[in-house]
Amino acid sequence: MAAVASLLASCEPLDPESQTNAGAEALARGGSTNLVRAVRLLEQAARSLPNNARCQNLHGQALFEFGDPKSAAVAFQKAVACDKNNPAFRYNLGLAAYAQRDFATALEQFQSCAALDPRNVPAWLFLGATYLQLNRLDEAYRATSNARELDRNNPDALSNLAVISCRRGRPRDAETWLNDALRAAPNNPQVALNLARLYELELKDKRRALEFYRRYTALAPDSQFRFAVLRSTRQLELDLNLPPSSPPTPIAATAAATNAQPSAIPTAISTNTGTPVSAAALTSNQQPAALDALISQLKAAGRNRDAAEVALSLADHYQQQHDTNRAGAAYVQAAELDPMNSLTHFRLGELFLSQGQKAQALQSFQESVRLKPDFVAALRCAAPLAVDLGQPAVAVAAYKRIVELDPSDANALFHLGDLQERYLKNRSVAEQTYQAYLKKFPTAADASVVRSRVNKLSVTSRESTRHVAKPAPKTIARTEEPPPTKPPPPVTPPVPAPAPPPVDRRTPLERYQDAFALLQRGAYAEAAPQFEALLQKDPGFSKAHLALGQIYSQQVATKDKARQHYTRFLQMRPDDPKAPEVRRWLNENRW
Repeated sequence: MAAVASLLASCEPLDPESQTNAGAEALARGGSTNLVRAVRLLEQAARSLPNNARCQNLHGQALFEFGDPKSAAVAFQKAVACDKNNPAFRYNLGLAAYAQRDFATALEQFQSCAALDPRNVPAWLFLGATYLQLNRLDEAYRATSNARELDRNNPDALSNLAVISCRRGRPRDAETWLNDALRAAPNNPQVALNLARLYELELKDKRRALEFYRRYTALAPDSQFRFAVLRSTRQLELDLNLPPSSPPTPIAATAAATNAQPSAIPTAISTNTGTPVSAAALTSNQQPAALDALISQLKAAGRNRDAAEVALSLADHYQQQHDTNRAGAAYVQAAELDPMNSLTHFRLGELFLSQGQKAQALQSFQESVRLKPDFVAALRCAAPLAVDLGQPAVAVAAYKRIVELDPSDANALFHLGDLQERYLKNRSVAEQTYQAYLKKFPTAADASVVRSRVNKLSVTSRESTRHVAKPAPKTIARTEEPPPTKPPPPVTPPVPAPAPPPVDRRTPLERYQDAFALLQRGAYAEAAPQFEALLQKDPGFSKAHLALGQIYSQQVATKDKARQHYTRFLQMRPDDPKAPEVRRWLNENRW
């Protein structure tokens, strides 16, 4: 009977204090099942104990871990109201406010926490991070320095000091801080990611950036930033002419957005409540069906850029299998999911080129360069194609850009001089280009050819400037003055008929590409008439309307024309990737 009584007693409802303890125990155990139980128990206890600071704080912690910072903030506020001098309660309220981007409340709570507990390193870290979000850089630096003084080797403090230094325009100081953080925590993925971003965006050291992107991928293969890192890694490998590395193998991808720029701000408790996306391994050996399934999952989660990255992997897979039809379809799918990805257009260009479709290939390479003006690999593909297609002006522009981006490219400088000499017949510019080539690359393979051409151009130049000697006038010995002769009446020579203009045998696409090359160089006065001529023959040429809108929007006097062409473009291409930008301009320039 005693045993039965004991069993019955265990089924009785728990009192509020016992519920609080049971909820705290479930919260400490972790795991989704325990978290749900903790939320339920602590919610009941908090309702019964509204003035119990510990219960309200535990309820807030459970809600925060469950991914509801707004409700957690309400619970933390109740805890603070019950015990205003508890730094932990204020710190938690600051976290919840920070997660909601309520930086005014977060600042107040972290300041109070740091005042109540001056040795609280996380409080100083988040205080600095909040100042940084408010763009109060000096105060952010002081608060983060306090955290570092309390913990000299704290990687978050060192990493945050680097972020603040970058914002202050001191990238070399940021590099020093991040190297200190790397020594203190060599396996910290956030430090590796910050170093990669620093080298890529600020210090322009592509090799070091690639090194740390690869390191980050190895340390955090299932990170929420892995697809953004994969994009950067692929681009850097292509820019450096290196073989591609194996893509990351995600374990469980969260549904959080991955397009945000990573920062070194300390990470609070996870606020993600999205349903995890089961992610298959993104390797070259992955089955296409698994990649298709992953694309569908990412699209359903609204992560189109990530889905585009997987589609790009799928297209590469088909390329390796020499299945060009499926590869092309996958590249097109990637371009539709993320039309602003320059690498996708580059791959499409390579595919068109392998199929002998040179005009389409050139168009894809030009789109890559438009999206990423320093895309050297795309420029190197576009330049010789433009020559083959009879567009020397486009080729010259591409080679000039290559020389600007990579002064060590002897081949580009040689072809630039060759085009000026043989196609554009601009001998003086060609001679200057060849002289620059010989100065930079005196022992290059083509140096002897260039010297020969320079000599030839110099001789031609001297001959053209040599004056023809006039014969001396003949002297006539006269004994007397000859009689004056009457000059003949003037004869009006017949006016020759004007020569007919040369026939323009270019296709409309070729004329558009030549005009677009002028637009890219800023030669608006030359480009506009060519686009207008295209529209006279084909009023439905939407890209010509877009280009004229860009040209006429440069000056106030022609903004009415810009509005007309932009409006016409939107009528024809409302879903074009450039449409949002055009609509934004029209809204800002309605009058």
